[in-house]
Amino acid sequence: MVLFLGFQVLESQNQQLDIKISNDKFVFQDKYYTSGLHISYRKYLKNKFLFKQQKSQRLQLNILVGNETYTPSNLSSFNTNDFDRPYAGWLFVGVELAKIKFKSALFLSVESGITGEESLAGKLQNAFHELLNIEKPTWQDEIAYKWLFNFKIKQVYDIPLGNSTSIQNHSSVSVGSKDIYLKNSLFLFFGKFNTLQNSSRLNALSSVSKKEFFGFIGGSYKYVALNTLIQGSPFNDSDAFTSIAEKNIYSLQAGSVLRTRRNIFKLEYIYNSKETPLSTSHIFGAFTFGFVF
Repeated sequence: MVLFLGFQVLESQNQQLDIKISNDKFVFQDKYYTSGLHISYRKYLKNKFLFKQQKSQRLQLNILVGNETYTPSNLSSFNTNDFDRPYAGWLFVGVELAKIKFKSALFLSVESGITGEESLAGKLQNAFHELLNIEKPTWQDEIAYKWLFNFKIKQVYDIPLGNSTSIQNHSSVSVGSKDIYLKNSLFLFFGKFNTLQNSSRLNALSSVSKKEFFGFIGGSYKYVALNTLIQGSPFNDSDAFTSIAEKNIYSLQAGSVLRTRRNIFKLEYIYNSKETPLSTSHIFGAFTFGFVF
Protein backbone atom coordinates (compact mmCIF):
# COMPACT_ATOMS: atom_id res chain seq x y z
CA MET A 1 0.00 0.00 0.00
CA VAL A 2 2.83 2.41 0.86
CA LEU A 3 4.57 1.74 -2.48
CA PHE A 4 1.30 2.17 -4.36
CA LEU A 5 0.67 5.47 -2.60
CA GLY A 6 4.16 6.61 -3.51
CA PHE A 7 3.55 5.81 -7.20
CA GLN A 8 0.30 7.76 -7.02
CA VAL A 9 2.21 10.80 -5.78
CA LEU A 10 4.81 10.51 -8.52
CA GLU A 11 2.30 10.10 -11.33
CA SER A 12 -0.11 12.87 -10.38
CA GLN A 13 0.52 16.44 -11.47
CA ASN A 14 -1.35 18.97 -9.37
CA GLN A 15 0.38 19.71 -6.08
CA GLN A 16 -0.01 22.29 -3.35
CA LEU A 17 1.91 23.23 -0.22
CA ASP A 18 0.17 25.14 2.59
CA ILE A 19 1.60 26.79 5.69
CA LYS A 20 -0.93 27.73 8.38
CA ILE A 21 -0.04 29.85 11.41
CA SER A 22 -2.59 30.07 14.24
CA ASN A 23 -2.16 32.37 17.23
CA ASP A 24 -4.34 34.21 19.72
CA LYS A 25 -1.88 37.11 19.58
CA PHE A 26 -3.97 38.14 16.56
CA VAL A 27 -6.56 39.25 19.16
CA PHE A 28 -4.04 40.18 21.91
CA GLN A 29 -4.60 37.09 24.06
CA ASP A 30 -2.25 34.37 25.29
CA LYS A 31 -4.08 31.33 26.65
CA TYR A 32 -5.77 28.00 25.83
CA TYR A 33 -5.12 27.10 22.16
CA THR A 34 -2.49 29.79 21.92
CA SER A 35 -0.50 28.80 18.82
CA GLY A 36 -0.26 26.28 16.03
CA LEU A 37 1.91 25.61 13.00
CA HIS A 38 0.58 23.30 10.28
CA ILE A 39 2.28 22.36 7.02
CA SER A 40 0.11 20.54 4.46
CA TYR A 41 0.99 18.82 1.20
CA ARG A 42 -1.88 18.13 -1.21
CA LYS A 43 -1.82 15.94 -4.28
CA TYR A 44 -4.43 15.05 -6.92
CA LEU A 45 -4.63 11.28 -7.49
CA LYS A 46 -5.28 10.23 -11.07
CA ASN A 47 -5.88 6.55 -10.37
CA LYS A 48 -8.12 4.87 -7.83
CA PHE A 49 -6.93 4.41 -4.25
CA LEU A 50 -9.39 2.87 -1.73
CA PHE A 51 -12.19 4.51 -3.72
CA LYS A 52 -13.19 3.49 -7.23
CA GLN A 53 -12.28 6.28 -9.62
CA GLN A 54 -15.26 7.83 -11.41
CA LYS A 55 -15.65 10.69 -13.85
CA SER A 56 -17.98 12.46 -11.42
CA GLN A 57 -15.41 12.60 -8.62
CA ARG A 58 -11.83 13.62 -7.83
CA LEU A 59 -9.50 11.90 -5.39
CA GLN A 60 -7.04 13.96 -3.39
CA LEU A 61 -4.30 13.04 -0.93
CA ASN A 62 -3.53 15.42 1.95
CA ILE A 63 -0.50 15.00 4.25
CA LEU A 64 -0.27 17.21 7.34
CA VAL A 65 2.49 17.88 9.89
CA GLY A 66 1.49 20.03 12.85
CA ASN A 67 2.54 21.40 16.22
CA GLU A 68 -0.04 22.83 18.63
CA THR A 69 0.35 24.62 21.97
CA TYR A 70 -2.21 24.76 24.79
CA THR A 71 -1.80 26.70 28.04
CA PRO A 72 -3.87 27.87 31.03
CA SER A 73 -4.73 31.56 31.31
CA ASN A 74 -2.33 31.98 34.27
CA LEU A 75 1.11 31.59 32.70
CA SER A 76 3.25 32.69 35.66
CA SER A 77 2.11 30.32 38.41
CA PHE A 78 3.78 27.06 39.46
CA ASN A 79 0.70 26.10 41.49
CA THR A 80 -1.76 23.99 39.51
CA ASN A 81 -4.57 25.25 41.76
CA ASP A 82 -4.29 28.46 39.70
CA PHE A 83 -4.76 26.65 36.38
CA ASP A 84 -8.05 26.47 34.44
CA ARG A 85 -6.62 23.78 32.12
CA PRO A 86 -3.32 21.86 31.81
CA TYR A 87 -0.37 22.83 29.70
CA ALA A 88 -0.25 20.55 26.66
CA GLY A 89 1.72 20.17 23.45
CA TRP A 90 0.77 18.10 20.39
CA LEU A 91 3.22 17.17 17.61
CA PHE A 92 1.62 15.01 14.95
CA VAL A 93 1.41 13.73 11.38
CA GLY A 94 -1.86 13.14 9.55
CA VAL A 95 -2.78 11.47 6.25
CA GLU A 96 -6.13 12.16 4.63
CA LEU A 97 -7.86 10.84 1.53
CA ALA A 98 -10.62 13.00 0.02
CA LYS A 99 -13.29 11.93 -2.46
CA ILE A 100 -14.81 15.11 -3.90
CA LYS A 101 -17.95 15.01 -6.06
CA PHE A 102 -19.92 17.84 -7.66
CA LYS A 103 -21.97 18.65 -4.56
CA SER A 104 -20.50 16.51 -1.79
CA ALA A 105 -17.22 15.22 -0.41
CA LEU A 106 -15.97 12.50 1.90
CA PHE A 107 -12.73 12.74 3.92
CA LEU A 108 -11.03 9.79 5.64
CA SER A 109 -7.99 10.48 7.78
CA VAL A 110 -5.63 8.99 10.33
CA GLU A 111 -3.59 11.13 12.73
CA SER A 112 -0.79 10.12 15.09
CA GLY A 113 1.57 12.07 17.32
CA ILE A 114 3.08 12.69 20.73
CA THR A 115 2.44 14.90 23.76
CA GLY A 116 4.71 16.01 26.62
CA GLU A 117 8.09 17.74 26.48
CA GLU A 118 8.89 15.60 23.44
CA SER A 119 6.25 17.56 21.46
CA LEU A 120 8.58 20.62 21.71
CA ALA A 121 5.58 22.92 22.21
CA GLY A 122 6.85 24.31 25.52
CA LYS A 123 10.38 24.88 24.24
CA LEU A 124 9.15 26.62 21.09
CA GLN A 125 6.76 28.87 23.01
CA ASN A 126 9.39 29.87 25.56
CA ALA A 127 11.90 30.57 22.79
CA PHE A 128 9.33 32.79 21.06
CA HIS A 129 8.52 34.63 24.32
CA GLU A 130 12.22 35.11 25.02
CA LEU A 131 12.74 36.51 21.52
CA LEU A 132 9.96 39.07 22.12
CA ASN A 133 11.11 39.73 25.71
CA ILE A 134 7.80 38.41 27.10
CA GLU A 135 7.50 36.52 30.38
CA LYS A 136 7.95 32.81 29.74
CA PRO A 137 5.18 30.41 30.79
CA THR A 138 6.10 27.93 33.53
CA TRP A 139 4.87 24.80 31.75
CA GLN A 140 4.29 23.28 35.17
CA ASP A 141 2.94 19.71 35.17
CA GLU A 142 2.09 19.62 31.48
CA ILE A 143 0.29 16.63 30.00
CA ALA A 144 2.93 13.89 30.04
CA TYR A 145 4.45 12.02 27.11
CA LYS A 146 1.99 9.83 25.23
CA TRP A 147 1.83 8.40 21.75
CA LEU A 148 -1.74 9.00 20.54
CA PHE A 149 -3.76 8.41 17.39
CA ASN A 150 -7.11 9.31 15.85
CA PHE A 151 -9.28 8.09 13.01
CA LYS A 152 -11.53 10.76 11.50
CA ILE A 153 -14.38 10.80 8.99
CA LYS A 154 -15.97 13.97 7.58
CA GLN A 155 -18.91 14.22 5.18
CA VAL A 156 -19.58 17.51 3.38
CA TYR A 157 -22.73 18.53 1.49
CA ASP A 158 -22.75 21.66 -0.65
CA ILE A 159 -26.01 23.49 -1.48
CA PRO A 160 -25.60 26.20 -4.17
CA LEU A 161 -27.87 29.21 -3.70
CA GLY A 162 -26.73 30.99 -6.87
CA ASN A 163 -23.53 31.82 -8.72
CA SER A 164 -22.00 33.60 -5.73
CA THR A 165 -23.53 31.97 -2.67
CA SER A 166 -23.59 28.48 -1.20
CA ILE A 167 -24.23 26.66 2.06
CA GLN A 168 -22.16 23.75 3.29
CA ASN A 169 -22.91 21.24 6.03
CA HIS A 170 -19.95 19.39 7.58
CA SER A 171 -20.56 16.30 9.74
CA SER A 172 -17.54 14.65 11.35
CA VAL A 173 -16.57 12.04 13.90
CA SER A 174 -13.24 11.29 15.58
CA VAL A 175 -12.34 8.06 17.38
CA GLY A 176 -8.99 7.32 19.00
CA SER A 177 -6.78 7.71 22.04
CA LYS A 178 -6.50 11.52 21.63
CA ASP A 179 -10.03 12.68 20.74
CA ILE A 180 -13.46 11.14 20.69
CA TYR A 181 -16.16 13.51 19.45
CA LEU A 182 -19.10 14.18 17.15
CA LYS A 183 -19.23 17.52 15.34
CA ASN A 184 -21.55 19.31 12.94
CA SER A 185 -20.84 22.63 11.22
CA LEU A 186 -22.81 24.90 8.88
CA PHE A 187 -21.10 27.48 6.66
CA LEU A 188 -22.29 30.25 4.35
CA PHE A 189 -19.93 31.17 1.47
CA PHE A 190 -20.34 34.35 -0.56
CA GLY A 191 -18.32 35.91 -3.36
CA LYS A 192 -16.47 34.54 -6.37
CA PHE A 193 -15.60 30.85 -6.14
CA ASN A 194 -15.16 27.79 -8.37
CA THR A 195 -17.19 24.60 -8.45
CA LEU A 196 -16.76 22.39 -5.38
CA GLN A 197 -14.20 20.06 -7.02
CA ASN A 198 -11.95 23.03 -7.87
CA SER A 199 -12.54 25.30 -4.89
CA SER A 200 -10.55 26.46 -1.89
CA ARG A 201 -13.79 26.09 0.07
CA LEU A 202 -12.67 22.47 0.58
CA ASN A 203 -8.94 23.01 0.08
CA ALA A 204 -9.41 21.21 -3.23
CA LEU A 205 -6.74 21.35 -5.91
CA SER A 206 -8.03 23.19 -8.95
CA SER A 207 -7.88 21.99 -12.57
CA VAL A 208 -8.94 25.45 -13.78
CA SER A 209 -7.12 28.77 -13.63
CA LYS A 210 -10.07 30.83 -12.42
CA LYS A 211 -9.37 33.09 -9.48
CA GLU A 212 -11.38 32.97 -6.26
CA PHE A 213 -12.16 35.71 -3.77
CA PHE A 214 -14.83 34.92 -1.22
CA GLY A 215 -15.83 35.28 2.40
CA PHE A 216 -17.40 32.78 4.77
CA ILE A 217 -19.13 32.63 8.12
CA GLY A 218 -20.21 29.58 10.06
CA GLY A 219 -20.93 27.91 13.35
CA SER A 220 -20.54 24.46 14.83
CA TYR A 221 -21.48 22.22 17.72
CA LYS A 222 -19.17 19.51 19.07
CA TYR A 223 -19.98 16.81 21.60
CA VAL A 224 -16.77 15.74 23.33
CA ALA A 225 -16.39 12.30 24.91
CA LEU A 226 -12.59 12.47 25.29
CA ASN A 227 -9.97 15.22 25.03
CA THR A 228 -6.66 13.78 26.23
CA LEU A 229 -4.95 17.18 26.10
CA ILE A 230 -7.28 18.24 28.94
CA GLN A 231 -8.38 15.05 30.69
CA GLY A 232 -5.28 12.94 30.22
CA SER A 233 -5.51 9.40 28.96
CA PRO A 234 -8.06 7.02 30.50
CA PHE A 235 -5.49 4.24 29.99
CA ASN A 236 -2.50 6.04 31.56
CA ASP A 237 -2.49 7.98 34.86
CA SER A 238 1.01 9.45 34.49
CA ASP A 239 -0.30 13.03 34.31
CA ALA A 240 0.41 15.15 37.39
CA PHE A 241 -2.47 17.52 36.65
CA THR A 242 -5.58 17.20 34.49
CA SER A 243 -8.95 18.91 34.26
CA ILE A 244 -12.53 18.12 33.30
CA ALA A 245 -13.39 18.61 29.61
CA GLU A 246 -16.68 20.29 28.77
CA LYS A 247 -18.95 17.96 26.81
CA ASN A 248 -20.64 20.63 24.68
CA ILE A 249 -18.48 23.02 22.67
CA TYR A 250 -19.82 25.78 20.41
CA SER A 251 -17.79 27.78 17.93
CA LEU A 252 -18.13 30.57 15.37
CA GLN A 253 -15.84 31.09 12.40
CA ALA A 254 -15.43 33.86 9.83
CA GLY A 255 -12.83 34.75 7.24
CA SER A 256 -11.92 35.33 3.61
CA VAL A 257 -9.90 33.59 0.89
CA LEU A 258 -8.03 34.94 -2.13
CA ARG A 259 -6.84 32.42 -4.69
CA THR A 260 -4.69 33.42 -7.64
CA ARG A 261 -3.28 31.09 -10.27
CA ARG A 262 -0.39 29.97 -8.05
CA ASN A 263 -1.09 31.26 -4.55
CA ILE A 264 -3.76 31.04 -1.86
CA PHE A 265 -4.19 33.51 1.00
CA LYS A 266 -6.64 32.79 3.80
CA LEU A 267 -7.38 34.78 6.96
CA GLU A 268 -9.87 33.54 9.53
CA TYR A 269 -10.96 34.09 13.12
CA ILE A 270 -12.39 31.37 15.36
CA TYR A 271 -14.41 31.73 18.56
CA ASN A 272 -14.72 28.73 20.90
CA SER A 273 -16.88 28.42 23.98
CA LYS A 274 -15.12 27.31 27.18
CA GLU A 275 -13.56 23.85 27.11
CA THR A 276 -13.20 23.32 30.87
CA PRO A 277 -15.48 24.35 33.78
CA LEU A 278 -13.00 26.98 35.04
CA SER A 279 -11.98 28.43 31.67
CA THR A 280 -13.71 31.06 29.55
CA SER A 281 -14.43 31.44 25.85
CA HIS A 282 -11.51 32.03 23.52
CA ILE A 283 -10.80 33.73 20.19
CA PHE A 284 -7.79 33.19 17.95
CA GLY A 285 -6.78 33.98 14.39
CA ALA A 286 -5.16 31.94 11.63
CA PHE A 287 -3.37 32.85 8.42
CA THR A 288 -2.72 30.35 5.63
CA PHE A 289 -0.43 30.74 2.63
CA GLY A 290 -0.64 28.16 -0.12
CA PHE A 291 1.59 27.62 -3.15
CA VAL A 292 0.48 25.56 -6.16
CA PHE A 293 3.17 23.82 -8.22
